[in-house]
Amino acid sequence: MKTVIFDLDGTLVDSHEDITASINHVRLEIYGLKPVDSAFVMEKMNAYGLNLAHEFYGVESYEAHARELFERHYATQCLKNAKTFEGIPRLLESLKSKNCDLYVATNAPTETSALILKNNNIDHLFTDIIGADRVRHSKPDPEMILKIKERAIHDEIWMVGDSPKDLAAGRRAGVATIFVKWGYTFRLPEEFSDVPKASEPSHIEKFIIAK
Repeated sequence: MKTVIFDLDGTLVDSHEDITASINHVRLEIYGLKPVDSAFVMEKMNAYGLNLAHEFYGVESYEAHARELFERHYATQCLKNAKTFEGIPRLLESLKSKNCDLYVATNAPTETSALILKNNNIDHLFTDIIGADRVRHSKPDPEMILKIKERAIHDEIWMVGDSPKDLAAGRRAGVATIFVKWGYTFRLPEEFSDVPKASEPSHIEKFIIAK
């Protein structure tokens, strides 16, 4: 029996259209900026060490009114296009049937993450969702993973994600990691060359259950 922690965006669900739409809404309404495309947003989101407030809005840190506007817009927008990747519901059901305890650790807000999971009929499979609003430091900091680790009912814990941030957070928390190849990162830094790589959801189960 294992505890498995999943990233959300790019791992469980394909949400790039909705994230981009909400970023562009903030860019226009608050900063008067032209829209960016989803390829730009996804490339920046998963890059290591970038200041995303600067990349998306041209400011040095997220401003409260911009964050609030994004979250209000995304609470509706996220229900339009964000869908689970093929094979994800089947994977989650199979892991639960083997008594695995499942969590989500995401740099997105907890509330909208819960809405997405519910809208895709997989919310009931998770013990908890830890979003960026529930910690002081988001991934790649290990705080989210450590928070889950403290309450995990199984000793063996895995972090599954599509970003170097997910893998770094897992490593720093001392848990095993898996990189999913269908997400928004197409090439990992060399430091993660030894991480198991899953090209489809069924591979995740093979890595975890085979151990």
